[in-house]
Order: sequence, then C-alpha cells, then structure tokens
Amino acid sequence: MSRTIEVFEGASLEVKAGPAAGGLSSAEFDALVRFNDEHERRYFDVGHRRITMKRYVGYLEIGDLAIEILPKADRAASTSAQVWRDGLIEMLRIALGLRLESVRTASQQLTRSSLLDLIAAAYAGELEVLQRHGLAKGYRRHESNGVVFRGSLVINEHLRQNLGRADRFYVAYQTYDHDITVNRLLRAALDVLAACALSAGVAARIASCRGLFPEVSGATVQLEWFDRVHLTRATARYGPALQLARMILEHRGPQLRAGPVRVFSLLFDMSALWERYVAALFRRAAPREVVVSTQERHLFWCPPAHPGRRVRPDIVLRAATTRGPGRTLLVVDTKWKVPRRGIPSDDDLKQMFVYNELLAGARAALLYPAVEGAVALSGTYAQRDHSCEQIHLGLLDATGWSTSSMRLQIARLLAGLIA
Repeated sequence: MSRTIEVFEGASLEVKAGPAAGGLSSAEFDALVRFNDEHERRYFDVGHRRITMKRYVGYLEIGDLAIEILPKADRAASTSAQVWRDGLIEMLRIALGLRLESVRTASQQLTRSSLLDLIAAAYAGELEVLQRHGLAKGYRRHESNGVVFRGSLVINEHLRQNLGRADRFYVAYQTYDHDITVNRLLRAALDVLAACALSAGVAARIASCRGLFPEVSGATVQLEWFDRVHLTRATARYGPALQLARMILEHRGPQLRAGPVRVFSLLFDMSALWERYVAALFRRAAPREVVVSTQERHLFWCPPAHPGRRVRPDIVLRAATTRGPGRTLLVVDTKWKVPRRGIPSDDDLKQMFVYNELLAGARAALLYPAVEGAVALSGTYAQRDHSCEQIHLGLLDATGWSTSSMRLQIARLLAGLIA
C-alpha cells in the first residue's frame, strides 16, 4: 500500500492535486462515489470534489490508497489518533466477541493500516488452529458424465448429453471430502484478503493459509450460506473462524470493483458498535441482583387488520427474583454523539418516555460518551412519576482508552440501583 490516510468520522476528504497533498485523486474520488452509491449512500455525504464521513468507521482500500476511518467522540485536538484507534479495536474485540490481540499489543506491533492487518491476523490464527486439528470433511452431491456408472442416473442431463452414446452415463453420487460449505466460506474470505494490501508478515500468513485448502473449490459463495450452516460436534470449533469470515465477506460489498479502481471495505456502524460495546460492559459489571436484557421488542401500537408497531430499547435492567426478572430498574439507550447545547433532543426524551410507560419503569437514561464540559442532567416527566436522565461514560484515563474504567463507572451506576 503506497498511501494511507487517517480521518475521523464526520471529517472530510477533498480531491487535491497530487498524492503528496494528502487528499484524493479524481479516480479515487469517483471510485468512492460509485462505491457509496452501490450501498445506498450510507457511508459518505458527497459534495463538490469532497466526501464527508458519516457514522461508519473502519478501513477502506481504493486502489493503492488505504483510508482508516476512526471514531472520535470529542473534538479536542489534543487527543491522539492512536487513542481512538485503540478504542475501535477494543470495541470490536468486546462488542463482537472477537479473539483479537489486546489494544496495547496491537498498537505496538501493527502498522497504521492496523485494523485490516489485525482482522486478517486473527483470521489466519483461527485457520492455523483448525488445520492443526484437521479440516472437517463431509458428504456432498457430485455430478459427472463418464463411462463409469455409480450412484443414480440424472435422466434429463443424461438424455441431453448422451443421446446416442450407450457407453456414457450422466450420474449423481455422494462424495466425501473437504469441499463442503464451511470450508468454502473460509476459503472465500481468504481469497478476499489475498487481494488486499496487508503487511508483509500478515500477507505471508494468509498465503500460507490458502495452501491449507487445496481440495476446496474457489467458486463464488453466497452470504446466505452462513445462515444455513449448522455446526455439529465435529465442526463446533469452526465458530470463531466463521464469525471472522462472515465479517470479511459481508463488508466487502456486493463487488470488489468500483469501475476501473478496486475497492474493499471493512466498515462498521459506530452507533450499533457503541450500543453492543456498552451492553457487553453492563453484562460484565452486573451483580447477581440485576438482570441485563438487550434488544427487547415491545408492541406499542396495535391497528386492527394491520401489523403493529414495536419499540426496542437498547438495554433494560431488572431486579433479579427467584422467579426470574422482576421490576424494571432502569432503561438505557446508548447514543454515540454529543447532545446539542448539552441537553437531549426532544425526540430522544419522547423515546425514553415511551420506554418508561411500556415497561413500567421509574427511571430511564440516555448514555453518551463523556466529553469536556459534559454535565449530567435529570428531569421528571410532567404528570408522571418517572424520569429521564442524561449520563456520560468516560472513555479515557491517563493511559488512553480504558474499558476497565468504563466498567467501574457502570458498576457504580448499578450499585446505586440496588442500594
């Protein structure tokens, strides 16, 4: 990779004269616009010779240019990009349950295009473990046209291809080998990574892993195959590798080319990532007296003869009882943004009002990342006995991004609920 650009979410990149200017070439800009159009314009806002990042973070590769899009909750210039890169890696590790290297180790070992190298290295590691125990085999249907008869005759194809050839048979039979769905999915993700710009060490590991699949077809795979995979006792060990393979194949987009320039993406919705990360921290910090539930769906509008409408709070905390979850202690909605003028929006407050009403809750909270000058607020809803508060989660300590500090803050919040 000859060039790497580092940019924060919400920032812009412009077309500039020459790569040394730190911007995009016209061809790169056009490729990004086509890529964005293919994905319903979800990743960027496009202006005149300028693209502005939306809420997606991660890695983009356009020809020989790598763009690393980092999250950033504040606008303080003093906070280094490395801190936010560490935070992104940590959120991916915890929110998605990936077996990635720790933040400190990854930061020391990887180059600036660290996210792709980190994912690829983790994937290679999972495949190397699988190979040590041997790749799984299975039965699959195979068709052939030849002089040997075995299995069953495929009548239509036999008549079409062998009319007048009594010495040949078009047959279908079962064969037992490595060319099964789970191995094809793993091979497809390897092929995607092999076409990307990786550091020399990681690229060598990916090339070596491709050699582990000599009997596996490199034909096109479908993402729907992941949903049809049912892991057995023999293939349960494939779980972590399949999780990474799905991430790689899902984020590559519908095609790897946008016109004459190749595009690869590994992008994540920052709002969804923050939600899952915070939910995981709540689960880790919750005492036995608190039950943590996420992504519950509750009906709130029921028109006759039409589908009802539902709401889905991010996190619901309930008192634990001998019979299961009890009364609602707190409803939390995570927000990866800084509230304008330091107060929640009307829409957010109305959303929390609905949650309290439906779940018979006394407290709701909008949880934001803490930034300089952030102030906690709390207010009671008019003519009701329930409230909503604005709380902030501090992301950093003296050493940088700190999951342990966030977990401690959440533990104190939970302790206050059961005091």
